[in-house]
Amino acid sequence: GANLGAETHSEYLLFQGSVLSENVAGFLDLLAEMMTAPSFSAKELEKIKKEEISQLGDLLAQDSALARLRFDQTFFKGHPYAKANEGRIADVKNITLSDIQSQYQKLIRDQQMLVLVSGDTQATALDPFLSQMRQKRQISGPPMEPIPEFKNFPKKMRVVIFDKPGRTQTQIRIGQQGVAIRSPDLDALEIANTAFGGGGFHSILMTELRSKKGTGWTYGANSNFKVGSQPHSWKIGFFPSNANTPKAIVRTLELIKDLKEKGIRQEEFDFAKQSMLNGAGFNYNTPSKRLENTLVEKLFDLPAGYHKNQAERLKAITLEQVNTALKNFITPDQLMIGLVGTASVIKKDLARALHLPENEIEVQNYLVE
Repeated sequence: GANLGAETHSEYLLFQGSVLSENVAGFLDLLAEMMTAPSFSAKELEKIKKEEISQLGDLLAQDSALARLRFDQTFFKGHPYAKANEGRIADVKNITLSDIQSQYQKLIRDQQMLVLVSGDTQATALDPFLSQMRQKRQISGPPMEPIPEFKNFPKKMRVVIFDKPGRTQTQIRIGQQGVAIRSPDLDALEIANTAFGGGGFHSILMTELRSKKGTGWTYGANSNFKVGSQPHSWKIGFFPSNANTPKAIVRTLELIKDLKEKGIRQEEFDFAKQSMLNGAGFNYNTPSKRLENTLVEKLFDLPAGYHKNQAERLKAITLEQVNTALKNFITPDQLMIGLVGTASVIKKDLARALHLPENEIEVQNYLVE
């Protein structure tokens, strides 16, 4: 009656599991053994590497995932946010047992760990596990370096085609630098994003690119924030046919400019705000979600109850606050447009539609560098 898994996030490594109350002690004993005395079998490493390479190959065959990976890799080049959580095939191939052991020594230390438990047990049940961690993994050394702020964002609009032969449609990401998770404007911007591209079929993007008469350029369109300790990104995604790619991009750029200059309308604000209020309770309605919320709050130095109190914060936000936040946030002249598509088919028409010389549109191989 137990499970245990590990997840790699951009700024933290997470081990999480669940177990029947009657088996907590045995579960924690096994966890302590795993954390303090891993075997790191060479044979097992080679097996895992093959599995990871196969999974990465499958991922790179998906144009949508590829667009996400290549956008971040190109936009954040030279910064930790450029590194995909999934890793790269070339790196996985070259990983050695020594690399794994070195990373273990660097990461798994008592001083760097946060342990959270929820459920039918007592806090004292953790004592044996915590004692083993202190005894065996209380290792001195320099602390983990914090993520630096990314400052090398485009000073003008940048257009990059990740050239993949034989595409009949393009996967497009248009984005800019976002805000940090502790930004006081994040809630207001999330309301605006819900109205613009996060609200499904009711969003501005879906209406303009899919539903409006004379368009029907893409089956889906969305926008979202990715947040971290430092400003990450705000990205828009859609996938038109090759023929519709230039006009869909031009219309999206117009919508972004309008969003900055005019903001959202009262009815759009009301719908987005109510939608977020309706869904706020689902952010903490299970034990696992509440535990994850606490983890994020502690890791990113957020106020206790930050997620649970979201609804109260949203209620206080006005349309004026949202539109002021948009005006200060959106930078149309610092956008990056990233496309997974066939350059020989779309580049010329795209340059013409954007009024750019063809040589200002970059072409890169679609494969992850």
